[in-house]
Amino acid sequence: MDQRITVAALARPIALALEGVWQPQKGYFDNDRLDHVATLTHEDGRRLHLSERWDEPGFLVIRGVFPATDYPFRRGDRDSLRVPMTESPDVIAALVSERLIPRHREVWGEVFDHNQRLAQLCREVEALASGLSERLPGARTRVDGTTAFVHLELESGEFRIVIDGPEVNLFLTDVPDVIANAMVFAVSRFLPHVETLEGESGNSFDEINF
Repeated sequence: MDQRITVAALARPIALALEGVWQPQKGYFDNDRLDHVATLTHEDGRRLHLSERWDEPGFLVIRGVFPATDYPFRRGDRDSLRVPMTESPDVIAALVSERLIPRHREVWGEVFDHNQRLAQLCREVEALASGLSERLPGARTRVDGTTAFVHLELESGEFRIVIDGPEVNLFLTDVPDVIANAMVFAVSRFLPHVETLEGESGNSFDEINF
């Protein structure tokens, strides 16, 4: 009786048949090896996931793997390839190269760039919140990714700054106009991308949106 082929056994010959340098990794759960899953990792960080689903025995499902992200995927960006496990590794590799890798490589690059921009924005938001907090003695700061909150209790009322990516919003509650105007002016001087309009000072407001 012929021994049944497994995903783990197919991973290395498929990796060798693909263009470029791909390293196969076996699947594990705790310390137990799983023969029905495997991963191929390219030298540039791209990954392909190989699996045999319990409800489709005898078929190999291959899909591109992406890092954790909030990238807005479109239809077709995360398509998978389904082939019989009886096909030769060379045939499977050829199908993967033709139908899966080109789109996955393109979208993976977009996801990578998106995550890099998001990480940079997070650093900028954190730095801005920290800088504002240092200039407002007694202020409390909370940073959550690309959003930060700076809260200051005043003798009369409260002052909140909400940084949402590139936007900075000021919220003032029960604050006299003269103090509110002074706070807005002080904060705006710390924000190089903000222009305080002539005549803005002296207006009565509950909220200013930069």
